[in-house]
Amino acid sequence: MIWAIYRIHYGIDFLESSINSITSEVDKIFIFYSKNPWVKAKHVNYKNQNLDFPKNPEDVENFLINKFNNNKKIIIKNYECNTPRNQFGDLFNIACSISGSKPNYTLFMEPDMVFGYKQLRLLKIELDLKFWIKSIIAKQIEIWKFDKVSKDINTYRIPFRKRIGPVLWKIKKKDHDISTGFGGAPKEKNNQHYSMIKILNLGFSLNKETMLYKHLTALVFSKVIGDSEPDEKWYEDKWLNWKPETKNLEISDGFQHKIKKAINFKIPDRYLKYLR
Repeated sequence: MIWAIYRIHYGIDFLESSINSITSEVDKIFIFYSKNPWVKAKHVNYKNQNLDFPKNPEDVENFLINKFNNNKKIIIKNYECNTPRNQFGDLFNIACSISGSKPNYTLFMEPDMVFGYKQLRLLKIELDLKFWIKSIIAKQIEIWKFDKVSKDINTYRIPFRKRIGPVLWKIKKKDHDISTGFGGAPKEKNNQHYSMIKILNLGFSLNKETMLYKHLTALVFSKVIGDSEPDEKWYEDKWLNWKPETKNLEISDGFQHKIKKAINFKIPDRYLKYLR
């Protein structure tokens, strides 16, 4: 039995595509949504202005209920927390409690990640062949500002960098807990094993209202949760008003040079199947 576990606070633009890309390969899908961000405040200091803390522009709860409530494979549950550390491990335990059982495999997913056709099946085969490891991480093709309306396959991407994508775990009966870091991978880097499978990450392609909310909340919570603080000017200078010649696209302040620029990319058919 294979489960998929999602966590979401914002970013519903590609959630249906993400679920469609794995649903034939999994037995249950748990979607845990939070109404609040990891950290809230009364105000956000942004560009020399003291703004009221923003409201999530997406009605995630009603979207999930209206879109997936009648799907017997999908279980929707509210879950609030104040840190991403071991969040997936906690969600796994809650899923087991809800189900009253444990799966043989668990896939940890984010709502903006999309597999290619039958790629999850290949990821499972690779994990089984590598019998000495407990989990495997799919690599990411980070798409830059994909136009969801025009669905133009000729787009841009970020050059490859080593980031935690979807993580597939083997679950044994003796395993009482899964301990993860910020993502669904083992928190110890020496236990992180990467696959040859590449998925699409569409986190840079969300609508502009959600991207602004994401940016403003990150200005508040990044330091609190131990994440890199964002460049305050990133949303407008690098994302909203981006041009193909724009350089230094990394969000983290002081590390902008880590992403030199976005490069041309044609989305392969194995992913387009779920984006159309």
